[in-house]
Amino acid sequence: MTKIDGKSISFELYEIEKRHFGQPLVILESNHASSFDTWNKVINNLGENVPILAYDRAGIGNSDQFDESPTPENRTRQLKKLLEKLNLEPPYILVGHGWASILIKDFAMTYPESVEGMIYIDPVDESSSFEKMITIFNQEGWDGGKIANEFFELRKERFQQAPAGIKAEAQVMYEFAKGEKSNTKLYDFPEIPSAVLLGGNQESYMKNPFEPKLSVDYLQVVNLLQRHRISNLTDLILSQQDSEMIILSKYMHYLHLQEPEKIAESVRSKYFGDPAKKIISASQTYGPEDFQNYVEGLISYQPEGKLTEPQINMLGYDQLRRDQPEHAMVLFSYNLEQNPESANVYDSMGDGLVALGKTKEAIPYFEKAVKLGEKSQHRDLGIFKKNLASVSGEK
Repeated sequence: MTKIDGKSISFELYEIEKRHFGQPLVILESNHASSFDTWNKVINNLGENVPILAYDRAGIGNSDQFDESPTPENRTRQLKKLLEKLNLEPPYILVGHGWASILIKDFAMTYPESVEGMIYIDPVDESSSFEKMITIFNQEGWDGGKIANEFFELRKERFQQAPAGIKAEAQVMYEFAKGEKSNTKLYDFPEIPSAVLLGGNQESYMKNPFEPKLSVDYLQVVNLLQRHRISNLTDLILSQQDSEMIILSKYMHYLHLQEPEKIAESVRSKYFGDPAKKIISASQTYGPEDFQNYVEGLISYQPEGKLTEPQINMLGYDQLRRDQPEHAMVLFSYNLEQNPESANVYDSMGDGLVALGKTKEAIPYFEKAVKLGEKSQHRDLGIFKKNLASVSGEK
């Protein structure tokens, strides 16, 4: 427990002590009325060395209710304060189930530079909005306004006897979907690598949990809306880079309880990401010292073999082209440490030192590159010799 604005917030941290500089933190946001212990199976499947924050939003689970309305904007402010209180620096991977998909979007749109990836589990989309429902129902030849009103009244009645905190969030959800107090941009996806996981078995999930009475068959309504959800989310995900959508036809809404392995796999895909892109981005953000700390941390938690000697070498030369020789030397030095019998890494070290104006210091590296190149009959031996010759006159 910790306190935010004088209110108690329940949370759990995992693998935080091992977190490196620049290593992503996975933040788990539960669906409406759900406490963070619903994530236990996913947490277990994520394995070691994945830093995680799971918490109960204000008024949910074991966390106190705040005086302010639990709007997406206020939820973002509360999460930001919690992260600051716990000294949990970005970057973050945000994972949201159901209504929490709207909440993590608000956070990501407010702090886009802090978020590396998004995982949406059976998310809320525009087909659940009142106006969109009317359009969908009218297209079926139904009385769209009447049926949408009936559907929304059922949703509202469902939480009338709930605890105050849950009821307050349900009211915000209702007003958001009704369009009374909503930011329609939250139906879109922020430009961040994302994964969407949908349950396709909606019929078994929605077996009249509150004995709904509609002018048309309830399951027909639910399945119609689900088809529109899938179509809408497909269009949205196709407009994103480095993103994907997975439909689990066998399962329903609580995918993280039914298929925790698949949820964990999607989280890991965004958590590890593309290490080359991460390095390029870090080089544009950090000075040489922090960049070195970042690279060391990145390599420590990435799966073995994700970054090869040629890749690191290429990234080093990319830094030289960007006129950042000190950043390049971070990468060349790491490559040398890991591959001391490679002729190429010595030649690269020499190039890096020349770029720094340290020509004399570069000569032994070029000499070593030639020696190892001759021994292995390296295909670039001619280049190694040329590089050595170009600096030897300055010895």
